Amino acid sequence: MKVTLIRFFALLLAGILLISCVACADDTGNVSETTHAATHEEIEETETSFKPDIDTKNYGSEFIITGVDSIRNHAIASEEERGDPLMDTIYERNLKIEEQLGVEIVDVDAGDWKSYASNVIRTVQSGDDEYQMVSTHVYQGVVSFLTSDVAYDFAELESVNLDAPYWATEFMSEMMIQDQYLVGYNDLCLTSVHCITFNKEMMDTYRMQYPYDEVINKTWTLDRFFGMASTVTTGNSESNGAYGIAGNGWIELISFVTSSDIKVVDKDSNGYFRIAYENNSEKTYDLLERIHGMFHSEYAYLSSPRLSREGLDFRDGTSMFYLLASSDLPKYRDTSFEFGVLPYPLYDESQEKYRAMNWNGVIIIPSSIKNTEMVSDVMELFAYYSAPVKTAYYEDLLGSKIAQAPQDAEMLDIIWESVVSDVGMITANLAGMDPLLYMVPNLCVDGIDRYASFLQANTKTANRSLDRLFNQK
Repeated sequence: MKVTLIRFFALLLAGILLISCVACADDTGNVSETTHAATHEEIEETETSFKPDIDTKNYGSEFIITGVDSIRNHAIASEEERGDPLMDTIYERNLKIEEQLGVEIVDVDAGDWKSYASNVIRTVQSGDDEYQMVSTHVYQGVVSFLTSDVAYDFAELESVNLDAPYWATEFMSEMMIQDQYLVGYNDLCLTSVHCITFNKEMMDTYRMQYPYDEVINKTWTLDRFFGMASTVTTGNSESNGAYGIAGNGWIELISFVTSSDIKVVDKDSNGYFRIAYENNSEKTYDLLERIHGMFHSEYAYLSSPRLSREGLDFRDGTSMFYLLASSDLPKYRDTSFEFGVLPYPLYDESQEKYRAMNWNGVIIIPSSIKNTEMVSDVMELFAYYSAPVKTAYYEDLLGSKIAQAPQDAEMLDIIWESVVSDVGMITANLAGMDPLLYMVPNLCVDGIDRYASFLQANTKTANRSLDRLFNQK
């Protein structure tokens, strides 16, 4: 998996296109739709320029997928085209793979989200080559796969090119155990993350520019986001009872930690997994103060299960910004106004990259696979041929063709390229870990004056859990 010249030139082209995109802003400060549409097409072209060197073969074998969650849903197609653009694109991708490799892609149920992992692990430990790919829950079962010696190293799959842009190698690197890529993530996965929608009609009323250019120029920060939102409050005569920010005030708040480049769990100097909040104690507390202030402000109305506070519906036009999961975007196709999509903001302008917490599962290849060449070929083609599926997925999320929403498609590209995970997420069911993962929404309710005691009460327990889990001494 060496970096090739084609990778250099493809990335150079993508960089030139991005610079051109920023330079072609119109008088309003919004980048032209033509430039954005071309950028999205070139991103897809750049991905497909890494054409795998895989010949036509005839394995005459099944490739069996099992597991839970949306990765599995978007990996398996119906047996025939049915007129649904996304499902038909998945069908066409799978048909290409089956015809090129002489395989049959098959879906098998291994149990619900609570039982699937133990069922799969049992078959792998017995040596049975029953499954070739497992899609996991966001956390349930993932650690069991990583610590039971049942996951195959993706770096050992010969056809898999982890340098190609359709593999999320940075994401995979954050989850490495003993220098092995035991979890996979690529364009097949169609990430579920949290994002921000905004009401263009309301923004026009307040004479604000849409923040697309700010996202591209990396001036889209917490201060800018909260500053724009704070102009809309229930006490403002122009707001007509609307809010600057609405949405779910629970798991969506966790994504502010990730987007601010703060980890729940990280490796220490000895390579041990540890609770990492105290590594950035001043920054973490500052973020907590700002989120807490927003949560209790006049310009925000966030639902909360602990406060029995029901949420507002973005479709009612009652908020300028709305926090939601990307997978929920299709619910808002019938809005009476145009809306846009944005990533969560940077902590400040010194932060180099956007970061979006993955709320999807990951891919596991069972270590019991017998035909590693076949599995390697299928996995690489799954990733490579998923570029059109990703485009169809964007259009499914946006409710329109990419050409009709080019700026929002580019925002989705930025979100997808910034996906990361956190060992604190995949170990959420460990003793002491769940409260720390949900620290921000919990302390928004309980009060940030409990921050120090909250960490003290949970960090020691969580670190002990990590020691036991990963055999850290």
